[in-house]
Amino acid sequence: MAFQNPAQNYSEHRLNLGDLVYLSPHSTYLFRSASDYPDVGIVKGSLLAIDRGLTPQHGHIIIAVDNDELVMRRLLLKPSPALQELNGDGTLTPLAADQGLPVWGVVAYAVTDLAGLGFNHAPQE
Repeated sequence: MAFQNPAQNYSEHRLNLGDLVYLSPHSTYLFRSASDYPDVGIVKGSLLAIDRGLTPQHGHIIIAVDNDELVMRRLLLKPSPALQELNGDGTLTPLAADQGLPVWGVVAYAVTDLAGLGFNHAPQE
């Protein structure tokens, strides 16, 4: 007669990034940050998930269209619409109330390689 394994009904679930975050295949684009924005946790080379389907809210980090160029800014809607630079002194660029918001997409997630291994690095055993 064999004894049952006491851990037979216990199984540990591995974390899966796909289970933790939602990335729509229809509206999400992946970019790499070309600059450092330490105040918002983004460093040069960070992988950014930009979701064009999200509705931009006050304080969101967005990708904005500025002179036909995509730039990363903080969207401020209160007290009046403006774009704030993420580095330096946080310069504000006011937006005309009668124009649409120049939002290309909302930065939904930023993944940063803190160990400097690169994103395709195989784990060492």
